[in-house]
Amino acid sequence: MAAEATPLQRKATEAIMARIQQYLDVRYAHLRRMNPKAELVWEDITWQQTTVLRRSLNGEKAFGPDRYHVAELLLSDDQRRMKELFSHKSQNCLLGEIVEEKEKETHRTAGTAEIHDMRTFFRSVDPTLETMVALVQTYIWWDLEDAADTARFEKKLNLVRAFAEKGVTGEIATYYQSLMGADRAPGAEEIVKHEIGMMGRCLDYLRARRETERGYMMVVAREVTAQENPDVLMEALGSQIGLLNVLLRGGSLDETMIGQFARAMGCEPGLVSPEKARHFLETTVASNRKRLKNAFAGGGGAPYNFKLRQLDDLQKRLAELAAERNIEQPAPQPIPASAG
Repeated sequence: MAAEATPLQRKATEAIMARIQQYLDVRYAHLRRMNPKAELVWEDITWQQTTVLRRSLNGEKAFGPDRYHVAELLLSDDQRRMKELFSHKSQNCLLGEIVEEKEKETHRTAGTAEIHDMRTFFRSVDPTLETMVALVQTYIWWDLEDAADTARFEKKLNLVRAFAEKGVTGEIATYYQSLMGADRAPGAEEIVKHEIGMMGRCLDYLRARRETERGYMMVVAREVTAQENPDVLMEALGSQIGLLNVLLRGGSLDETMIGQFARAMGCEPGLVSPEKARHFLETTVASNRKRLKNAFAGGGGAPYNFKLRQLDDLQKRLAELAAERNIEQPAPQPIPASAG
C-alpha cells in the first residue's frame, strides 16, 4: 500500500493541477465557440477527469527498489525518471491512467460489466458523450508535461527568492553540493545561479514542444479587447442592474442621471422619462449579459497560441530575474530528440 502523500507532495500535486485547470479553461472557451453544446457537460466531465489525474499525481511509481511520488518527481530535476512517465515504452508511463484505451470489439462474457470505465459510463448516458470524454482525457495528456514544466519554473522562482533573501542552511548547501556535483558546499549566490539556469532549462523544454506542436494540439485563446474585458463588463452590468431595480421600484432620476441617459439614448434630456430609461436599461442589461457570456467564452479578439504567449511571458520574467541578480540570462539550449 502506498504511503499517504505528505503536505509538500500534495502541494506539488496542486501546483500542477492549477496549471492543468488553466489550460482546460482556455480550451473550454475555444471548444464552446465551436460547439456551444459543450457547456452542458464540460464541468461534470472535466471534474471527474481531473479527480482521476489528481489521484495519479498523488500516487507513486517504482524505479527499481525505490518508489517516487509522481508530482514530486515531475517538479524535480530528475529528467531521466521524469521522462519515463511520458514514454510509451515505459511501464511507468502515465498515459494509460489518463487516456483510456478504446475498447476492442469482443464478445461480452458472462459476468462482464457493460460499464467499466469513463467512456462506457458516459456512453450509457448519451453515446455522443463518449467522444467528449476522450477529448478531455486527450487534452489533459497533451498539457501535462507543459503544466509540470511551468509549475517547476514557479517552484524554482520561489526558491531563488527565498535563497536570495534568507541565504541557505548547511543542510541545503550539502544537498546542492551533491546535486551540482561540486567539490565543496556552494554558497547562496552559486545556488541561486544554478536554479536560474534550471529555470532556463524548463523553458527549453517548453520551447521544444512548441516547435514540434501539431496545429490541432494548440491551446487557442483570443485577445481580450478593452470593450469586451469581463471585469469591465461585470462592473458595468452590476451598476445597470442596480439602477434598473431602483426604477422598477418606482424610483426617480436626478439631473445627472437624466443627462447620462440622454447621451446614451441620443435624445434631448427633456425626452427622458423613468419609463423610457427603464426600457432602455432592460435592453442594455440583456445585451450586456450576452456580451459578458461571450467575453467569458473568450470571444471578440484575435486568436493566438496561449502556450507560446505563456512561454514569452516566462522568458521575460526569467530575464528580469537574471538582471536583478546581475547574472547572465541562460541562453536557449536545444533539447535532444530522445528527451523531448
